[in-house]
This record gives sequence, C-alpha cells and structure tokens, in this order.
Amino acid sequence: MENQSYRLGIDIGSTTVKTIVLDRDDNILFSEYRRHNANVVDTLSETLAKVTEKLGDINASTVITGSVGMGYAERIGTRFVHEVIASTEWIKEKYPQVRTFVDIGGEDSKMIFLQPGKTPDIRMNGSCAGGTGAFIDQT
Repeated sequence: MENQSYRLGIDIGSTTVKTIVLDRDDNILFSEYRRHNANVVDTLSETLAKVTEKLGDINASTVITGSVGMGYAERIGTRFVHEVIASTEWIKEKYPQVRTFVDIGGEDSKMIFLQPGKTPDIRMNGSCAGGTGAFIDQT
C-alpha cells in the first residue's frame, strides 16, 4: 500500500468524531463514527490507531472539518475546511442531481439549496437551538 495516494478526512463535531480514509479512486478503506463524550483527543487517538492497525503506516493528505475541528487543525498544523463547504462540494461532485441537503448537527441545523450554475443558498438556525441532533438524540 506504500505507493497509494490516501486521503484522511476527520469531522470533529460537538458530539461525535467521524473519520474516513479514501484511496485515489475514492474507495472507502476505513470509516468510523464515534461519540467523543467531550474527550475528543482520546477518541481521535483511538480511531487513528485503528486506521494504522487496518492500513499500516500510511501517508495521507489530511483535512479536518466540523464545529470543533478548527482548533484541532490549527494545533497540529493540518488543513481545515468548514463543514458546510466540505459537504456542499462533495454533494456537487458525487450527487449533482441533489437540490436540497439538510445537515442536522449536535448544535445547529443547516439547509443547503443547490441549483446548477448558482452559488449554494445556505440557511442555518441559531446555535444550540432546539430541534437539532442532540435534541433528537435525547428524544
């Protein structure tokens, strides 16, 4: 696997850490969705240990996203991409027929309206508003 090109994506949200490793053909080699229970560092360390266990010692271009991800990206010197931008670009590339995307996070909800040739229209409720993922999860 040494001559492969890998991409590691890490989404650190208010309640979970999502991790994915893709090869150069966008095949998913590893993915995990875990609650971090406010212990992001240990959760991410355990997840990355699983990546190494499964794939070996690989080199991967890494991008971090998520509502909590910016601070971690800055600390370790890794690129950060805002979660709305990351989601929108992935949908436009992989699912061009999609016109509406709803992202229900732990603290907020976002609706992204997509039209060919136009800038995405992004709507978002206020932070920590009712009706978001944490509320739904508790219910």
